Amino acid sequence: MKRLMAIFVVILTAFGYTTGIKFEEGRKDIDPKNDIKTQRHVVLLGASLGIAWNISSLSERINNSDYVFEYVRSLGFDKSNTLNNILLRRENKPHAILIKECAAYFPGDLDQYKNLMKQWIEECQEQDVVPVPVTVVPVTRLHSFKKILIDIVKVRNPLKEGNPFKNNRNKAILEYNDWIRIYSRKFGLAVLDLEAAVRYSGANRFLREDFGRVDGLHLNRKAYKAIDQIVIPTLEKVNWKNKKSD
Repeated sequence: MKRLMAIFVVILTAFGYTTGIKFEEGRKDIDPKNDIKTQRHVVLLGASLGIAWNISSLSERINNSDYVFEYVRSLGFDKSNTLNNILLRRENKPHAILIKECAAYFPGDLDQYKNLMKQWIEECQEQDVVPVPVTVVPVTRLHSFKKILIDIVKVRNPLKEGNPFKNNRNKAILEYNDWIRIYSRKFGLAVLDLEAAVRYSGANRFLREDFGRVDGLHLNRKAYKAIDQIVIPTLEKVNWKNKKSD
């Protein structure tokens, strides 16, 4: 009887089974000890969008258990200090960081903005964390008019940032987004393209009116549902080997 049981165990092992657990060769995301798929930890580093989007609950909303999301708030364009704190974590260090900027910071010093993004990408790679640049959400076509009214109501100078009727904010945003796509393509980085998800089209690159809140700058609930759908497809394009750019 014992001899028969020993033969039975050998047969099961040959087919990849032990105590009811199936092993899958070539699956680097499977822990052979417990057959549990390893979740990738992804941090969204941003400002206002992160609060309203509630990316921490994204996995539940879209019924996906491959990733766990975290939001880290950082106001102002320069997120260097906050990023550094994330990268130096001893525990709960993320596999990837979505680096997101707000439309409110535009127009601005685009050269400085680009240099900072390059710096952040390099710092992430140095710490073995995958950087995922995020395009900036554009504003609606009527945003300039709405901003004037809001400035007047709040007793602010509507001309502080120049002629509000020239759509300088959106022009700067689109120039920055185009640079992000070109730079990321050059170094093999995946891009979370929020602009493409919420604009009218490639020819009409304003935020859709039905996706914007009253100010024409921040997103509404309908828009958040739209960007929910592009996160996983983007992460599936990520090079998790995280090879440093030359």
